Amino acid sequence: MKIKKSLLGIVLSLSMLINVMVPASTFATTLDYKTSVAKMKQLGIIDSTVTNVNKKMTNGELIKAMAIADGLGDSAASLRGKTIFPDVASGSVLSGYVNAIVGEGLLYGTNDGYFHPASSATYQDICVNMVHLLGYSKSDLTGSFPINYIKKASDLELTDKLNLRTTDTITINAAAVMFDRLLSTQVKGSTTKENFSQASNLYTDCIIQDDSDSYDNLADNEILTDKGIMTISASNKKKIKVGPTFRVKIEDGQITKVYGELRATVSVTVNTILGNVVYYDKDGAQTSMTLPSGISYYYHGQKQDYAKLNSILVPNMSIIIDNSDKVLNNYAVITDPIYSKPELAKDFNTKSDTLGDITFDPDTKIMKNGKFITKEEIGDRDVVYSVTDINGNNRYILVTSNYIEGNITEFIASNDATNAIEVDKKSYTYSKNMDITNLSSFKTGDLVSVMIGHDGKVVGIKSIEQKIGSMGEYLILGNLKTSDKLNDNQVITDKGTLTVKDGLNPLEIGVKYQLYVSDTMITKIDRKENSTEKYSVTSVASPLIAYTDDAGKAKTMTLPKASLYYYHGVSVDYEVAAKAVRAYSSIILTKKSDNVGYDYAVIVDANFGEPQVYKADNIKLINQFKNIKYNYIYRNANIQETDLNAYDVVYFVSDIWNKNTFVYVYDKVKMGTIKAVTPDILNPTGVTIDNVNYTFSKYFNKARLNNYDGSMDGFLTEVKVDEFKTLVLGIDGTIVDIH
Repeated sequence: MKIKKSLLGIVLSLSMLINVMVPASTFATTLDYKTSVAKMKQLGIIDSTVTNVNKKMTNGELIKAMAIADGLGDSAASLRGKTIFPDVASGSVLSGYVNAIVGEGLLYGTNDGYFHPASSATYQDICVNMVHLLGYSKSDLTGSFPINYIKKASDLELTDKLNLRTTDTITINAAAVMFDRLLSTQVKGSTTKENFSQASNLYTDCIIQDDSDSYDNLADNEILTDKGIMTISASNKKKIKVGPTFRVKIEDGQITKVYGELRATVSVTVNTILGNVVYYDKDGAQTSMTLPSGISYYYHGQKQDYAKLNSILVPNMSIIIDNSDKVLNNYAVITDPIYSKPELAKDFNTKSDTLGDITFDPDTKIMKNGKFITKEEIGDRDVVYSVTDINGNNRYILVTSNYIEGNITEFIASNDATNAIEVDKKSYTYSKNMDITNLSSFKTGDLVSVMIGHDGKVVGIKSIEQKIGSMGEYLILGNLKTSDKLNDNQVITDKGTLTVKDGLNPLEIGVKYQLYVSDTMITKIDRKENSTEKYSVTSVASPLIAYTDDAGKAKTMTLPKASLYYYHGVSVDYEVAAKAVRAYSSIILTKKSDNVGYDYAVIVDANFGEPQVYKADNIKLINQFKNIKYNYIYRNANIQETDLNAYDVVYFVSDIWNKNTFVYVYDKVKMGTIKAVTPDILNPTGVTIDNVNYTFSKYFNKARLNNYDGSMDGFLTEVKVDEFKTLVLGIDGTIVDIH
């Protein structure tokens, strides 16, 4: 929208008899010729080819500057043709600017009818015309011409410290300063404090906060600015980058012209952050900086709380900081890492150096689940990205292993476009990189695996025959050897109790694995994550722990310091862990990745094997005594095998690796008349004697209870109500045998 002008237009070549000095404004303004010239060249108000900024500005240069400042630069090209001035060539570039100014009522002519384009413009010429551009007319001023216009220019702070007389010629330097001030001066009558650049729609200064590369919510032709989301042509997008403030022209929500970067910025790429101290690489060495607290921080267009910045920042994010000196309202823009188009790892040949558009090379690290991996560890349902910072540096390859297994329940569409899939009644949105043409291969009810990208959106779908679950890191903390509450195929992990699918190799206690888990079932072992140090304890004299090393040598140690301790499957502190260590305990230690200190320790109690009843016909137990090396037999005191009695309950006790073993004998029984079978004789779990209920051990042979004896009264041949029996009890108080 152009400003309406009236009365006297540009005054050219009027030799004035008055040549006086008008006092400068009382406001102190620094004359920064260099900055003003650079800014005006950027806008085209001063020709970019001008090198001698101390030369006089000509009438031709002034008319062009006025036209461009008033937003008439684009229309001037279409207005080239005949002019009212004989010294302006018809069809010349200058004729376009002259005609544009004439059309706006800003130029009426000169005394002799000529334009004199090569003559020098005067101080009064530029003052008069700038006052008119700001919407003032003769009736708004007091005093005689041209002093009234020059004084008004001074009042508007257009002429601070220039100290020129009315007919002095104006240099490019001085003109640049005045135009710079003109653009930020409020126009007459504005109720919104609109300055001249806004009124003429010459430019808008925008902080570029995101583009489609740094923010998936933007289309390819969109950018996010502090003035909102703008569309931008491909040619203009190449001129602009995220972070700095750019001077642009905006028309109907579209950036139609990019003048250039307004202020200097500095960019750092986050390696790590501690509090509000950011560590980053500079010239090949890691350095750090404390984020300045007195500026505004923006992330995806939203202003962020300084105290919470460390909860936002992650490696390879970039922080672009407005680094201008003497600029108020400095700011910083935080951008996400830049992700390439995702590539599905299905059928990836690990011997290849490429996957789609992604290239693998020896210098580029590959990261998966927060750890560095090799190409060989990329799975067929992984999604792979090449990741850089906003400047295309600090490249690494990111592998995400996140997928959903289930049956397709619906293909979700809106506005005639399929944009999501529903699996087991839960919907997942497609990534903009999802090839939806592949959906024709699927139908509702199909069992599928839906691959999820880094942004939580679907990037691929594949059919599967059965669920294998998702892969994760699990620390094995216990099994049947460490807890009678577990079944043969169960393990305790740091994420709860899981069942191991039949046919899988045994999982070692104390070891971290990458496992595929579906619900609570371990369906596949991907790999072992670490190695462990194993200590079989022989005795404890606190704080010294005696143990036997792998070579069979006796040694001692105190329990090493570690970051975490586990005992009975839960995390405990050091003191609890140290007190838990007993003779025949097992200690598993894992060193940290840097090999300095220990990451965690797992303490496991002595393992009491399966309880067995000592009887002459127990061939299995007799053979164990012959074939297993044990240190001693203990029943209240050390005894010999010949001292064992019938129906003694025998346990072979050892560490979990069976390195050190002794035999523990338990000889507690309960005799009495059975008064009840609980809950009933068809499904017995225990018996009642003397009003006390005793439960069958998991090791009790229940087959003995389920033989039909052919009698009228039932099934139980060994246990009947009102019969006198002896219950052989194990150390946990459950029934091991009955006689």
